Amino acid sequence: IEDALVFNKSSVDRGFMRSTFFRLYTAEERKYPGGQEDRIEIPEPGVRGFRGLELYKKLDPDGIISPEVEVSGGEVLVGKTSPPRFLEEFREFGFGATARKDASTILRHGEKGVVDSVFITETHEGDKLVKVRVRDYRIPEIGDKFASRHGQKGVIGLLVPQYDMPYTEEGIVPDIVINPHAFPSRMTLGQLIETLSGKLSALEGRTIDATPFSKEPIEEIKMRLLKKGYPPDGREVMYDGRTGEIIGQPILIGVVYYQRLHHMVADKFHARARGPVQLLTRQPTEGRAREGGLRFGEMERDALVGHGTAMVLKERLLDNSDRTIVYVCNKCGFIGWFDRNKNKPVCPIHDDKGELYPVEMSYAFKLLLQELMSMGIAPRLQVGEPYEKEV
Repeated sequence: IEDALVFNKSSVDRGFMRSTFFRLYTAEERKYPGGQEDRIEIPEPGVRGFRGLELYKKLDPDGIISPEVEVSGGEVLVGKTSPPRFLEEFREFGFGATARKDASTILRHGEKGVVDSVFITETHEGDKLVKVRVRDYRIPEIGDKFASRHGQKGVIGLLVPQYDMPYTEEGIVPDIVINPHAFPSRMTLGQLIETLSGKLSALEGRTIDATPFSKEPIEEIKMRLLKKGYPPDGREVMYDGRTGEIIGQPILIGVVYYQRLHHMVADKFHARARGPVQLLTRQPTEGRAREGGLRFGEMERDALVGHGTAMVLKERLLDNSDRTIVYVCNKCGFIGWFDRNKNKPVCPIHDDKGELYPVEMSYAFKLLLQELMSMGIAPRLQVGEPYEKEV
């Protein structure tokens, strides 16, 4: 990639550009009208939404995790149960039900780390407040983002061991190699000037002002570099670390300040085979945080249509999404349902005397039909030949 960076893997092994990533999780023990309240505790197996004993095993008896415990996605940091608050919940258990539900704070899906610290305090309303800070030690890897102070951002495209990296006559090996094509169109001359000033700074052991107005003239820097025995344009003869041969052109090398950016592969990497579906449409959930599916969009569909791969298309957009079987009455064209008591499908108009056939369709399409019905439109489906022969 034009903007990708080549990193010296040996530098990374020595600690170059490593960082610690922190995330804070909070849990509050709220009080509700009518004497109801949340409780921070280890939830009992009978509680609604119980996550399974395995996910609570790292909690202390008070329901809160201890510092320096290793945790991974889905594990509970603070166990909490809440009272049934809504009428629906009461209806489920009958009035005055005491069944509580799990409201624990869990580590985000796909993340890992070590509990760094636990804070227990009170809110201004006097409720108990628990904050858990989780840290994760991050080592640079392919795909992590870095930038100089001139907006020259890029991701690691390759990690090369030191013995394969180019080196100067003095044996200096760079930590980062950057593609020169990132400069002409962006005109980030500041970075080239910083390369020269940084080099002189290192040689003379003094700071050089890099602000736009009171800066040291570039000619002065070039002269001083020349006096130190280096080419004034910052380029040096380099050797290929793999072959030991001299590289055809001298290469610009110097000291530039690089920063590690927040965009890391560890936070973006995502894949899914099976997983949760949405309640309304029965399609896979969206987004990495919700263990979502990868969207096969309109343009991807066009690619498969163009290739004429009809079964792949059906698998992606129906079988792996919201395929469902709906009973359709051949007499009236309306959708029926399967009556468990009569052990046969039933039509809303002809009752159990209708000609009902199981039809495979998208659950979203079934929703569309019902939405049209709610507007007073009667969509009628005609059952085709294959179904009649099948049944």
